[in-house]
Amino acid sequence: MVKGLGIFILVVMAFSMIAGAFLMADRGSNPDQTTDPNTNLPEPNATVFSYSMSFDANAVKDLSSIRVGAITSVLDKASIDAKVLKVDGVSKVSSQFKKTTPDANDWVYLADVALKKTADAQSVASAIGDLNVFDKNQGFDAMKLITISVPSSIMLHNVDLNIDRNYSFPSTTLSTLAQMSTTAGDELLVSGSIQLQGSAVISLNLIEEQNLTKQKLYEEFLRQMQIDQNKPIDTNASNNDLNTQSVN
Repeated sequence: MVKGLGIFILVVMAFSMIAGAFLMADRGSNPDQTTDPNTNLPEPNATVFSYSMSFDANAVKDLSSIRVGAITSVLDKASIDAKVLKVDGVSKVSSQFKKTTPDANDWVYLADVALKKTADAQSVASAIGDLNVFDKNQGFDAMKLITISVPSSIMLHNVDLNIDRNYSFPSTTLSTLAQMSTTAGDELLVSGSIQLQGSAVISLNLIEEQNLTKQKLYEEFLRQMQIDQNKPIDTNASNNDLNTQSVN
């Protein structure tokens, strides 16, 4: 059982995201802007600043939604959407095409897939990846959307200005992209980016960087394996077995 658990965790930890950068597509929106009707004088807008962040969080619950990224040579996005919609457990698809480089022959198909309440995210993702419109040899990636509990304050970093800023989120829970194996209660290391215009959030993108709970399980597995490998051999027991066999 220990070996089985170790192999499972090793596979999870080794999971690579070929379209990871694309999966973190901006989900933010521009805030409503109002002007003072009593004056015609222009008012300067607050400068938009971009920050990076990394913080510990706890997984709360799944949001019945996944994001997939796959390589395809099929140029008809509508036909791909139709195939994805036919996958058991899918209720809605919103997709787009992107290219890894301007001269690339293939496209990266990116889709936000809403799931039915009874659907299993991992099973749906596997079924989508098996569609004949995708080239799994070049890579296929899927992550699910979950809610996380966030700390009361975190430190933001602006790379361009090389400055830090203490920041408190407007809510105690936020959504993030997470690995399919992540479950409620897992301790996570989450990273991402945020754009702020004054106190207004222009965009916010978060993704699970590491599952600390499963990392601890993996480290415990390695420790147990090391103990088993260093266990001394009982030579007396071996000799007794040989003697018993010779007598028989």
